[in-house]
Amino acid sequence: PQDIVEAVQRGIDMFDCVMPTRNARNGHLFTHEGIVRIKNAVHANDTSPLDPHCDCYTCQNYSRSYLRHLHRCNEILGARLMTIHNLYYYQTLMRGLRQAIENHRLSEFVTEFYRMKSV
Repeated sequence: PQDIVEAVQRGIDMFDCVMPTRNARNGHLFTHEGIVRIKNAVHANDTSPLDPHCDCYTCQNYSRSYLRHLHRCNEILGARLMTIHNLYYYQTLMRGLRQAIENHRLSEFVTEFYRMKSV
């Protein structure tokens, strides 16, 4: 997602990107705190939502441990749920960027984006 934020700062406003879906299929999920690699063992017994700050269907209904189980078993439901989340994350990011531009607050948005990611 950092590349999208950087591109918007440079004035690019149109994207065609497979990152949300490709990363979801590989178990890499975008959150407000950074990338979660769902196959990592640390998520095996984690009953918390993928991203507690996210309102997507996946985060509202499924735990990290269940998503990890689906991913490890190659269940198509896992890929779908993780894709739903990543697409929602990107849509939310783009909505925030648009609002920041309209409100002349893009630099503040970018600063907060990186602060949340600890980049």
